[in-house]
Amino acid sequence: MGVLLRGWRERALLTQEQLAERAGLNVRTVRRLENSGLWQPRTTSILLLAKALELNRAERAMLNSAVRGGPAERDDPAVAGPPPVTVPRQLPADVAALAGRERELAIVEGHRSAGTVPVVCVSGMAGAGKTALAVHAAHRLAPLFPDGQLYVDLHGHATAPVEPGAALARVLRTLGVPAEHIPGFLDDRAALYRSVLAGRKVLIVLDDAADEYQIQPLLPAGRGCRVIVTSRRRLTCPGDARNLPLDVLPVAEAVALFARSAGPERVAGAPAGELAEVVRRCGLLPLAIRIAAARLRARPAWGVPQLLDRLAGDRLAELSAGRHSVAAALDPSYERLPAEQRRAYRLLGSFAGTDFDLATAAALLGTTAGRASRLLDHLLDAHLVQEPVLGRYRLHDLVRDHAAALFRAAQSGVPPGRPWVQRAVPLTTVPSCPPVEPGTTVLV
Repeated sequence: MGVLLRGWRERALLTQEQLAERAGLNVRTVRRLENSGLWQPRTTSILLLAKALELNRAERAMLNSAVRGGPAERDDPAVAGPPPVTVPRQLPADVAALAGRERELAIVEGHRSAGTVPVVCVSGMAGAGKTALAVHAAHRLAPLFPDGQLYVDLHGHATAPVEPGAALARVLRTLGVPAEHIPGFLDDRAALYRSVLAGRKVLIVLDDAADEYQIQPLLPAGRGCRVIVTSRRRLTCPGDARNLPLDVLPVAEAVALFARSAGPERVAGAPAGELAEVVRRCGLLPLAIRIAAARLRARPAWGVPQLLDRLAGDRLAELSAGRHSVAAALDPSYERLPAEQRRAYRLLGSFAGTDFDLATAAALLGTTAGRASRLLDHLLDAHLVQEPVLGRYRLHDLVRDHAAALFRAAQSGVPPGRPWVQRAVPLTTVPSCPPVEPGTTVLV
C-alpha cells in the first residue's frame, strides 16, 4: 500500500503535505500510510486519497487489494468510487418581502472574499429578523449555486444546542455519504465535508449559532461556496468574513410591516400617528410588530386604539400570540448567560432611567468600574445591552421590561426564569410534608 500511494503521489507531483491538504487529511496520516504504519486504515481515508490522487477504477481496485490484503470486491466503496452526491434544496419557505432591509440584503448578496469562502455573520437581538433576512437572501442567491443549498438550524439558544459533529453527520448524509462511511471524530468529519464540497457551488445557511466553535467545522474550503450565519451573539467570524449587526426597523418601515401583517382592512382609516405609536410600543422590533398585528387581526372587535390601550400596560404579556411571544424569545438569551451576567442583567432592569454610564452601572451592580465594564461587554456581545454613544448604555424597551420582570421575581424570592405558581393544596397531596398548623398555605 505504501509503495502504491507514494508512486501515485509522485506521479501527481505532490508532496505529502500537499496531498494531505488536497484530501483533507492530517499529514501524519499520509506519512503513516506511505510507511505502512496504519494496519487498518479507515475506508473514508482511502476514499479521500483515491479522489485526491484522481485514481481510475483499476487503480482503486489495486489500492483496495493492498489495503485488504486480498482481491477487491465489486461493491467495495474504495473500488466503486465516492458515493453519489445529492443536490440538496433545504431552504425554508421564503418570506413575502422584508421591510426596511434593502441595505442589509445588498450586503449579504454582494459580499465577496479574496481567496476564501465568502461568509456573512448576521447578528442581533432576539426577534430582530435575522433568520428572515438570511432565508430571503438565500432564496435570491440560490440560482447562483446549482449544486445545492444547505440549511442547518444549530439551535444555539435552545436547551441543547446541536453539536458540530452531529450537524456534520446530518449534512454528510444529506450530501449522499452513507452513514457507515462517516468518520467518528469531528476533525475527520469536517475534512470529509470539505472534500465533498470541493469544486462545488453550494450555499450554506447556518441559523442560530451559539458561538464560533459551533460554526467553524461547518465552513467549507472551496471558494465556489458561500455561507450565511445568524446568531444572537456578536461572533468573531473567520478571515475577512463580514459582520452584519441587525438593528430594529425605522418607523416608516415598521409601520409598513405592521400594516401588511395586520391586513389593509384592519388599519384602514387609522391615523398615521396611531400606527406610528403602535410600532414604537413594539420597540420597532419585527417579531413584536408581527405579534401585535396578529393580535389585531384575530380580534375583529378591536381597532388600532384598542390595541394601543393594551400595549400601554404590560407589553410583554400582550405581545404573545399562539406559540410566539417576545418574552419566550428573550428567555433563551438570558438563560444562556453565566450566573454573574444573569445577575447583572436583572439589576440593570431595575434602573429607572433610559440610559446610563459606566459609573451608574458599577453602582447598580455593586462592583468596580473595571468589572462592570467587562460585564457590559458580555451583555453587548449577547445583544442584551446597547451602546448607542461611546460610554453611554441602554436596554431596548422590551429588553428592559424583560429584565425588570426578572428583577422583581428575584426580589420576591421566586427563582428567575422559572414558572413557579403559588396555590393552596390539601396537605395530604404534599409528599413528606413536615407538621404544620391547620390552614397553612404551602408553596408547591
